[in-house]
Amino acid sequence: MLNILWLAPNFNHYKARFLNHLALEEDVDLTIISGTGRDQMGDKELVEDWGFKLIKLNVSKKSFGNSKLVKAKLKSCFDKFDWILIPAEKKNIRLFLFARKLRKANPKVRLFSYNHAQLKSKNRLAGFLDYRLTKFFNTHLDRVVFYTEAACKQAVEQKLIAPHKAFWANNTIDNTEIDSYYSYQLPPENQLTILFIGRLIPSKRISDLIRYYHVLKNKHSNLNLEIIGDGPERTIVIDAIKDDNSIVWHGTLVDEENISPIMKRATLIFVPGLSGLSINHSFAYGRPYLTLKAAKHGPEISYLDEGENGYILSGNLEEDIANISGLLEDRALLSRFCDSAQQKGKYLSVKKWVQQFKSSLFHES
Repeated sequence: MLNILWLAPNFNHYKARFLNHLALEEDVDLTIISGTGRDQMGDKELVEDWGFKLIKLNVSKKSFGNSKLVKAKLKSCFDKFDWILIPAEKKNIRLFLFARKLRKANPKVRLFSYNHAQLKSKNRLAGFLDYRLTKFFNTHLDRVVFYTEAACKQAVEQKLIAPHKAFWANNTIDNTEIDSYYSYQLPPENQLTILFIGRLIPSKRISDLIRYYHVLKNKHSNLNLEIIGDGPERTIVIDAIKDDNSIVWHGTLVDEENISPIMKRATLIFVPGLSGLSINHSFAYGRPYLTLKAAKHGPEISYLDEGENGYILSGNLEEDIANISGLLEDRALLSRFCDSAQQKGKYLSVKKWVQQFKSSLFHES
């Protein structure tokens, strides 16, 4: 039996659902200490009868790593677990140092993290510090499980971690929830729909979404845009809807019962900005995923096979519009992209994630 404590400063619906599958394993006892997440950033937390024990603390994600309340709770239960997950992020460095101190008094407890290949800063000049801090975390963690196999290989190749500490489990979503409401099918032939799904925040490039859509609408009169998500840039969407009634905004949706009808009628998913689990979400429904080239996409970008299940667009408007239009106009090409996306979605199942994750922790190095 593995007794696992998972510290989750931000406990969104994606995380809750896939961790519940881990908690339902007979040889896993999972406890989660969660904070309140990101204020006014479009997150939504699910309230269900979970298989894990959930301890909620009134601490924001921003303050989680420095919170005396979090440290006190961690100290009170530290010795009850085999493995404790500390998010390896700069904002959690003090919490990590505190956990290292507790580990000295409880050497049977091991620390691990589930994260990207390397820390990244908005400021390029901080790149060297990111490298050193990543190595510091990885040196003092007992194990690191990376979001993707590609991220794991990258970290080892760049000597950010000792190979015997490096494991991976494909970050994913709860496809079983989707499967209970949806069976794979191709998009409708008589209606073209672009779907955006994600938080309405600057990194998602909502203005570019609207700009691209207006150009495409001039070429395809039967094109619609639907948007799932909320956040501080909602005013961009609200203003766009005032001028164009072919844009539909659904706000935040987290239940697949409500999401599935929208995904079913979507032709493709387009998130111009930084992309992560929305890629998995798109592929679970068998829909191509399009985004713009960027240096800081989530590790899930490695699931996108260029020209097979989606496009990483160049940012050149004329060139990008031609690629998107080609996919909208060519039914045979669209069908191939959808089929490829659906196959990738099967590969990224939550069942496989559970087995990969358990193997990472059960393995004795």
